[in-house]
Amino acid sequence: MATIQELRKIVNYDIISDFQEGMAIATKDGQWFHIKPNGFPVYEESYSDVGLFWNGLAAVKKDGQWFHIKPDGTPAYEERYDTVGPFWCGLAAVKKDGQWFHIKPDGTPAYEERYDTVGDFVNDRVLVIPQDGGKGFRIGLDGVRVD
Repeated sequence: MATIQELRKIVNYDIISDFQEGMAIATKDGQWFHIKPNGFPVYEESYSDVGLFWNGLAAVKKDGQWFHIKPDGTPAYEERYDTVGPFWCGLAAVKKDGQWFHIKPDGTPAYEERYDTVGDFVNDRVLVIPQDGGKGFRIGLDGVRVD
């Protein structure tokens, strides 16, 4: 496996990130994608932005919308969002139409409620801020209030 410095000399990419889950982020002419340790792209598609792979999925942006892809480059689900985060404790924070919530890896919502702000799950709990501007509180993975 070549080091990132060696890859930069071999391939003509604008940026190469560190490797995460066996893949790195690379850019070429304003397009973003993931590469293997040998420097070759993992898949054919390119995006306007990509994130590192976390727990087997990576956030990508295409046509102004975000979603997650699998390591082979195929979308993990059909829905598209304004913003997506990485998967923590099996769920990812997403924003759609100004509302935040969490999704499962297949793209289905983890719970029904929508919030003004949500964080990333830590120890199966997350801080959320209600849309009415009320005081924040914590919920569990199922969306039920825990404090």
